[in-house]
Amino acid sequence: MFEKFYRALFFSIFSAIGVLAVAIAVLGPEWKGLYKIKAAAIQSDRNNQKISQLLTDHQELINLINTDPNILRRLAQVELGVDPNDPNTISAQITSDYLYDAKAVLEQPQDPVLAAQQTPDWLLRATLKSSRIVLFAAGAGLILVSFVCFSAPDRKTDKA
Repeated sequence: MFEKFYRALFFSIFSAIGVLAVAIAVLGPEWKGLYKIKAAAIQSDRNNQKISQLLTDHQELINLINTDPNILRRLAQVELGVDPNDPNTISAQITSDYLYDAKAVLEQPQDPVLAAQQTPDWLLRATLKSSRIVLFAAGAGLILVSFVCFSAPDRKTDKA
């Protein structure tokens, strides 16, 4: 009774591990490509959002220029780097603290969501050519072992 149960249990475990190894060996590169496609789609959506925000900002500036022509002169001074001669103009005082803060912001990890979509290390190792061959052979060996060692025993016939 218990022998049949253990045979079935070991057969299931060994077969499942073997099928999983063969599946990873065969479908690993496609799975890795799926991660790349997801990351590219997320990056594309982010770029589209940035572009739409830039378009909105530019449209607001164009509307502001159309309503107030003096804005164009002030924007030209800022954008072109012309030193204003107006004594009431405020100029930015850049210090080392501001530069340090800007550097810290730039060196932060850019996007945790995009980092989560990167291909896992185990999948990168499993998709190497040599690893795929070993995985396929080991998986096929486990399936073969499960069929040979844990299949139903031969029935004894009492023909004498």
